[in-house]
Amino acid sequence: MKRREIWQCLGPLGLLLMLIAGPAGAAQYADTVFRNAQIYTVDPAQPWAQALAVAGSRIVAVGDDAAVEPWIGPETLVEDLQGAFLTPGFNDGHVHVDSTGALLVGVNLLDCHAEACLRERVGAAAQRLPEGSWILRGDWGAYEQWAQGDEGAGPGTAAAKKAQPFTPHRAMIDAVSPAHPVLLSKFDRSAFLANSLALAAAGIDDATENPPGGVIERDGAGRATGVLRGAAVRLVQAAIPDKPFPQRLVEVRAVLDAARRGGVTTIQDLSSAEQVQAYQHLKRGGELTARINIRPNIFQGEPVNALGLSRGFGDDWLRLVGFKGWVDGIMGNSSAMFFTDYDHAPGNRGQLRTPMLPEAEEGIAFSLTPDDHYTQAPPGNMERLLEQWLPTGVPPHIHAIGTLGNRILLDIYERVLTRHNLVDSDHRWRVIHAQVVRPEDMPRFGELNLVAEVNPYHVSDDMRWMEERIGPVRSIGAYAFRDLKNSGAVLVFGSDAPGTNAARYYLSPIYGLYAAVTRQTLKGMPEAGWFPEQRLTIEEAIEAYTYNPAWAAFEEAEKGRLTPGRLADLVVWDRNLVQVGQENPKALLDAKVWLTMVGGKVVYQAGAE
Repeated sequence: MKRREIWQCLGPLGLLLMLIAGPAGAAQYADTVFRNAQIYTVDPAQPWAQALAVAGSRIVAVGDDAAVEPWIGPETLVEDLQGAFLTPGFNDGHVHVDSTGALLVGVNLLDCHAEACLRERVGAAAQRLPEGSWILRGDWGAYEQWAQGDEGAGPGTAAAKKAQPFTPHRAMIDAVSPAHPVLLSKFDRSAFLANSLALAAAGIDDATENPPGGVIERDGAGRATGVLRGAAVRLVQAAIPDKPFPQRLVEVRAVLDAARRGGVTTIQDLSSAEQVQAYQHLKRGGELTARINIRPNIFQGEPVNALGLSRGFGDDWLRLVGFKGWVDGIMGNSSAMFFTDYDHAPGNRGQLRTPMLPEAEEGIAFSLTPDDHYTQAPPGNMERLLEQWLPTGVPPHIHAIGTLGNRILLDIYERVLTRHNLVDSDHRWRVIHAQVVRPEDMPRFGELNLVAEVNPYHVSDDMRWMEERIGPVRSIGAYAFRDLKNSGAVLVFGSDAPGTNAARYYLSPIYGLYAAVTRQTLKGMPEAGWFPEQRLTIEEAIEAYTYNPAWAAFEEAEKGRLTPGRLADLVVWDRNLVQVGQENPKALLDAKVWLTMVGGKVVYQAGAE
């Protein structure tokens, strides 16, 4: 049996015993030693080191060169990093793997609002996907009114100029998608574009009448242009088959590739059953190059409980860590819930998501008095669903965006936690996004011992339209990372890849670090940062992307810091992120990964492919 196999068979207990005994025998030598490095451990007891040793899947020594010397044997690979920067592997606390894979393999039209771009992107997707597979979504026009990187109508800037809306036609894409049915969406879902194959699959021709509540647009000669509005799109959607499992595997592999290139070693996914099956398939084949934290839908509490599953079920590669629910919508389409109207849409205060309804079709679980004072409602469906999950110990991870959405969720959490005497327990319940919070609600995050799962890159992208939609006063509470941290909340960073229907968010953690430290767009605006008092230090930002997500998933003993006994999940960078973040944060965007290791195995090395 090889040395690595012996080590893996020993398991954590054997590892602990060998650590105590020291590297006295040949079987105890390290497989890999990194020396001459700038190692940022994220361990308060020893933040910096120069060398690190890995045996099997675990770290066995961290310190100076002398600390790792006894672990170097005749077969140990010794890597002289020549001063390169080494960190724990990054842990992305919020990824939609299914839609990220679909975007990477399929078509991304967020920045497309012209015929040439549309044709090129759809044609490229058709080259990547097997014949007969559908090309979906796209979300054209998201950056039509504001170029990516604009600061919009932020402090001291002029409002962005509005572009004329782009209206596509199926003739623009038919020639480049002859073997692929296509159904594309506009970013705000106000329109969809089907190519001729998709129209034929749905039985739509020039003579098809408009369905109730829908429009099949036609040109001057009465021919269908492929543009569908309202209920008309359902005719095509009904013809779309389930995604083939091989295509799902291709998409997950694309996400894993992007993750290892970005230094992401753990992904906290919002998981469907089909996705979990794909992960299991890839795990059996040794293809997982990132660990997956699984988070099923809030409606699946009863079957999870019936199967006797509980928090932490799984292993180091696939583990059940939470469940996902929703209170309100999103800022991208102005459906996040606020106490008062959106500035740009009088009469609109957002909308509740389905889990909030007391029953499937009954009214809403809150009320507003004429003076916009929120009145706490009696328990509704959200509380019933939380109660279903309580016996499993699996913590809720609930989406709340607007000021009213966050207030509703905080009230629900307080009622359930108080009812079960859990407020002061180690529950680690999460508020996902916590995007716009009223000052009076901010202290409750600490009082209820909550985790704030936030997405820092939202700041860099969303500021282009935030103040137009909710004004400068409400924007004070938007993406208020400093206030959340000061309240006592544990900050967990996530990319929210691939983004919403109105924005593109990237899997690489570099974008999140940059946004948290600068609060600027990718173009470096505004120069002082958008509400700069909410900035974090680079050290705080790295911790929120490494240790804190592990802690929030009850995995802090296994990952998130570089200490002996933890998993050897680490990243080598081409520059010192801490130094750059302190001295020249703009240069964070230029940082590149040199090497990514997961469980002692190198899964990416720049220039090796």
